[in-house]
Amino acid sequence: MSIQVILIIAAFVLVYGGIMYFTYAKKKKLKEALQNTDFKAELQKATTYRDNFLGGEYSYLQKQMGNLPIDAFNFANLDYSNKSAIKDGLKDSLRSAATLGTVRYQTVQTPKYLLLSGDDLHLLDTDTEGDISNHLVFDKERLTQATLEEIPQKGTMQAFAKQKGDNVKAYRITLPTDGQPIELVLFSALVFTYATTTASMFSMNTQKLIQENTIANDFLLKLGEKYPNMKVQVPYLD
Repeated sequence: MSIQVILIIAAFVLVYGGIMYFTYAKKKKLKEALQNTDFKAELQKATTYRDNFLGGEYSYLQKQMGNLPIDAFNFANLDYSNKSAIKDGLKDSLRSAATLGTVRYQTVQTPKYLLLSGDDLHLLDTDTEGDISNHLVFDKERLTQATLEEIPQKGTMQAFAKQKGDNVKAYRITLPTDGQPIELVLFSALVFTYATTTASMFSMNTQKLIQENTIANDFLLKLGEKYPNMKVQVPYLD
């Protein structure tokens, strides 16, 4: 092996090792910061955090709502279990085969948002371009029949949630419709569990993570205060 090859390998090892150490140190610092945060005090800032998010990165949510207020909001996900993923994969393969391979199908999960506005809960769905594709409104009558329960985390769900803190909890909300109820998974932090949002999964901005946790906890608390049938334990008050 030539000296040049050895130097290249050594440089690669040093760079990779440096990146791994930096990531480890950053995660450790982030974990310590979250553990030392007074989250009950942070809840007093929930309105400010929410308004900053809605006036900046998520301004399209307020635009979609028009003049309606957004009292609280959270991210939502389909309950995409491993069994569902396998089923979709098989379905996509069959659809692709039907076109003799000229078209390749792939089921894509897209971000969803739950917005509490007065007595109503708005569900916004997006398309693959990130634009709002559906806007459903659940009124007081339907919401009194809805349920919200904490669920165990595993697999991809747990991996994504853990990036937002060790105490993040997962919940399943079931919203009644005229047909089949809509079931979604949400968290006590702003969490998407889809591959299309993997980049945000590794955010290490401590202050932003604290704000995301605060906004999601505030949503859960306000939803439970308005509708006792959806009252759950949240990490901030444990």
